[in-house]
Amino acid sequence: IGPAPLAGCMLADFGADVIVVHRLSSSGIVVQSGDMTRGKKSIALDLKSDDGLAAFKRIAATADVLIEPFRPGVCEKLGIGPDVLCTSNPRLIYGRMTGWGQGGTFAHMAGHDANYLALSGLLDLFRRGDERPFPPVNFAGDYAGGGTMMTMGVLLGLLERERSGLGQVIDTAMVDGAAYIALPMLKWMQSGFLPTDQYGHLDPAKSVLNQAPHWVESYECKADPAKPGLKQYVSVSAIEPQFYKLLLKQLGLNEAELPHQMDQSGWLEMKNVFGSVFLTRTRDEWAEVFEDSDACVAPVLNPHEAAVHPHNRARGTYALTPGSNGELWEPAPAPKLSRTPGHPPRPSPVPGEHTRAVLRASGMHEDQVQKLLDSKVAMSANNLHSKL
Repeated sequence: IGPAPLAGCMLADFGADVIVVHRLSSSGIVVQSGDMTRGKKSIALDLKSDDGLAAFKRIAATADVLIEPFRPGVCEKLGIGPDVLCTSNPRLIYGRMTGWGQGGTFAHMAGHDANYLALSGLLDLFRRGDERPFPPVNFAGDYAGGGTMMTMGVLLGLLERERSGLGQVIDTAMVDGAAYIALPMLKWMQSGFLPTDQYGHLDPAKSVLNQAPHWVESYECKADPAKPGLKQYVSVSAIEPQFYKLLLKQLGLNEAELPHQMDQSGWLEMKNVFGSVFLTRTRDEWAEVFEDSDACVAPVLNPHEAAVHPHNRARGTYALTPGSNGELWEPAPAPKLSRTPGHPPRPSPVPGEHTRAVLRASGMHEDQVQKLLDSKVAMSANNLHSKL
């Protein structure tokens, strides 16, 4: 679940032929992550059986890339580690997706997104004032530091293979990837651009990027009568002086009567001033005020609102989810390539839908495939057993 399926989804969105291998149990096909399978093929094999393992190896022998999401050593125990598969297929890019990595003192421990951020040094950055660290859901570890970095590693491996003709192992650890993506912030802490205390921790009460000043903050707006009980916000990031001047002008505030923008002693007072002003209009009314403005103000939207916003509609940032009767939206592939753009969201496969076709494409005869199906070493799209 999580980052490995996202990496496969990204590759499939841009044209890769991606096959998801579901495992079998006594009750049928076990599905652990069906939310990022758009455009992929799905097969089901029992990798604990000799015949299922042989079928898997046969597929891997002609594959360009394999991505596995297990703890270190699991694939080796199954007999499908890189020492085996990369020997039979020297061109194979073997991606290994873990939280802690293949080596290190934490390598065999369990963990989740916030744990990886904590050890990487990043969770300490996600704070405001004197609040405790607050991880940004599982965006930064699982998906930015994990899935996206795995995708990049696979593409780098494929690019290098054009020169050497050889594959390699991609050891993708979320703790590594999250730290690497945060390189600018960590360098800013070294230079003093991001303030730190005497112990080396970020000082969020003085940090522009942690909403310390009034000109970088999220403000609650007047309640919308059409949406009773709902709190709505705008995001303000008027960092540069020229943008700050525009912000004050459009808020109806006289700069000459206010503390200087960089006067930290006035930041808290000015947050109260800004807060009072933003409570005089609804979020959508403020969005109209700041439309076509360089004051760096944007409405805080939920995903559905973002999907139908005119700017995002114009760019195709979101696309309709297949089979949702026009009611659900999901992110479209990014970035936008001029000649070879990604596929619009495609339907997810039925688990096991392509078992027969993929086995046949691996070179197995029809009678061999049927034997695997009859013995329940492989399974087609039936007997589905869902598991979170």
